Amino acid sequence: MRVLHVTHQYHPAIGGAERYITDVSEALARRGHVVDVYTSQSRDYHTWRNELPPFERINGVNVHRFRSLPRGPLAWRLLEIGLRNHTEYRLPLFAPHIFVGNGPVCPQLFLALLRHAPSYDLIHINQLHYAHAWTAYVAAKARGRPIVLTPHIHVEQPQTYDVGYLWRILRGSDAVLADTAGERAFLAQKLPGQLVVQCGKGLTMADFPPRSAQASRRHFGLPDNGFVLLFLGRKTEYKGLAQVLRAFIQLRQQRDDLYLLAVGPETEHSEQLWRTYGGAEGLVVRGAVSEEERLDALAACDLLALPSVGEAFGIVYLEAWAYGKPVIGANIQSVASLIDDGVDGLLVDPQRPGQLLDAVQRLVDDPILARQMGAQGNRKLKQRFTTDHFTDVTEGVYRQVIRRANHGAQRPQRAAT
Repeated sequence: MRVLHVTHQYHPAIGGAERYITDVSEALARRGHVVDVYTSQSRDYHTWRNELPPFERINGVNVHRFRSLPRGPLAWRLLEIGLRNHTEYRLPLFAPHIFVGNGPVCPQLFLALLRHAPSYDLIHINQLHYAHAWTAYVAAKARGRPIVLTPHIHVEQPQTYDVGYLWRILRGSDAVLADTAGERAFLAQKLPGQLVVQCGKGLTMADFPPRSAQASRRHFGLPDNGFVLLFLGRKTEYKGLAQVLRAFIQLRQQRDDLYLLAVGPETEHSEQLWRTYGGAEGLVVRGAVSEEERLDALAACDLLALPSVGEAFGIVYLEAWAYGKPVIGANIQSVASLIDDGVDGLLVDPQRPGQLLDAVQRLVDDPILARQMGAQGNRKLKQRFTTDHFTDVTEGVYRQVIRRANHGAQRPQRAAT
């Protein structure tokens, strides 16, 4: 097959959607398919700054990057106006505000799509709500190419899908790949008669080699003994860093062997938190880190706590399981489809901070239970969440879509699991 993946950002940009499309692109290339990627030159969605080279061949994948318009205060203001008024009044005239405000707006990417789309068997759009998705959809439709979409919908965050042109992409795609059972059920209800397949995400276990927990702790200045709580992710408000930090400070008053390692790119939200809590005993803060340091953080911890309310999947939970660590997540549809509460981790109500405090304390006080949950998560990861597994599903959907397109068949009249 010859396939084109269109995505807002690509490796080395960091993020769950970026990780997903990189993994599936490289896996398909290893299987002998020709895989091209069209994306922006950015690795920072806040600014869409053009940092990366226009072309690279990475692990068998041809990565074509295009310049995007910068995302400055005006673009953010347009997005704010668009989302607020579209939500309140449902008027299509605010959709362009959302399109421009979301970005990346890459005119040359659109022209390249129009020119080269016919040379591909299909176009796979990754990540729905950024502007590249509409660009790719319009070009693919104009050139008669079949479309596979991985939207990464946050069901609890309507702004990731509930806009007119985003619904057109969802309804007009030949197949939609859902990250979780919860997302698949939601989409199957909203898109009757369309092919909706639970694909999921996964890890390549070779990317998570064994690491010395003691050496990893020393890298961050943590003691060999004690209980290390880890927050790992972009430190935006919806990820739940404030709740984790407050739970840690409260528990630290009882347990002076408790430590919090907070790792991930900083934001205005986190900078405000550090001005209030930055001097807390037992707190170790790191910003954006290398992949090696990311693995060190996972190996160093005893528990990952990420009560995020904005996850389409939550691949960081898989990464913790790769090192046999238990996890705590928010009881939202996507995360609850991944974590088995009380088996390989714990789910908490994000609206009830006391639940997070109780969950952390439960595992701090019972390290045997914590290790058992981590081991169970590791077993589930290896059985159900590998790169090979979700690539098998993706490849199968591609073949079905191409076969139907070649025979001029109608889309399947059912939702698939």
